[in-house]
Amino acid sequence: MRLHTKIAMAAGGLALIGTCVLVTAPAQAQGNPPCYAKSGHLYCGNKAGVSVWRSPRYSEYDQDAVDTLKSNPSYFECYVSGQKHGGGNSIWYRTYGDVSGRTGYVAAENVYTWKDPFPGVNHC
Repeated sequence: MRLHTKIAMAAGGLALIGTCVLVTAPAQAQGNPPCYAKSGHLYCGNKAGVSVWRSPRYSEYDQDAVDTLKSNPSYFECYVSGQKHGGGNSIWYRTYGDVSGRTGYVAAENVYTWKDPFPGVNHC
């Protein structure tokens, strides 16, 4: 959030004219389609090129990344709780990778939701 104050010269000194607050919009409003849930599934913009993991956790082992999510927006089948990640929560969304079609999990920090788990999405 950025605070901007307008100041003008007035007789005898400075006068405060007004204050406005600039709030940055969520990622989905910055060129990504809005997220929505339908029939318990999530359709949402996401970071493309991220790994789809075998389990809802990051791993140092390449074999635990089963595919790559290249599409944006994407389909997410449901959500689970897993390892806490950089998004400040432990929500992971199950999806299908775009290279081999394998099923796995993407951390919510890579999905442009405004709330996790996203309302209306089924728990796996």
